[in-house]
Amino acid sequence: MIDLVVWDWNGTVLADTELTVEASNHQIKTFGGNPLTRKEFIKRIYFPITDFLVDQGCDPKLLNNPAFAKTFHQYYEARADKCRTRKGVREVLKYNNTHKIDSLVLSNHVSSEIERQLDRRDLSEYFNAVLAHDNCVETSQGNNKVHRFERYLSETRQDPHNTLIIGDAPEDVGIGKEFGMVTVALTDGFYPTHQLKASNPDYLISNVSRLVDILEEQSQ
Repeated sequence: MIDLVVWDWNGTVLADTELTVEASNHQIKTFGGNPLTRKEFIKRIYFPITDFLVDQGCDPKLLNNPAFAKTFHQYYEARADKCRTRKGVREVLKYNNTHKIDSLVLSNHVSSEIERQLDRRDLSEYFNAVLAHDNCVETSQGNNKVHRFERYLSETRQDPHNTLIIGDAPEDVGIGKEFGMVTVALTDGFYPTHQLKASNPDYLISNVSRLVDILEEQSQ
């Protein structure tokens, strides 16, 4: 039975794919690279994000400059309030709350920025924790979602086999498989459907509301 749902943030809770592409292109242009269309961006993106940006022509000598990460986040945060949550997110969170299923955010974004968005959308009460970066500079230094969640499991003694992870990237499915979680891949985010299928999730969905059916199925 699932007693914890782990949510990716960008492209999963928040429908911000278009904004993220715009902010990334702003960053790419600022540091000497060539911007991409949304289609090409989604087709090519990979982690660590710094390697991806260098491949788009950004000057690698500037990647450790704090201004590099700040360029993205200043552009993004000035516009993030206009993004909506993915359809069905609030419905599932209310379902979880009613059925005593905890929720947390596991993200490569900045925790304070996520918490601000949760507050302004009246969603903070539904999340037990936000596991993310402490500042925007850290976001350009690689992904440590695995280590962050591993520490959470150790501190809380949460059983990963009773945990479901949902995200719009193969990375999220990979994390779930590493810990023995139920994995749900969400389409129409940052990655094309064929890449999500190739990551072999337990479920592939296009609407977050479908999680209710999955949670009820897992409880049987």
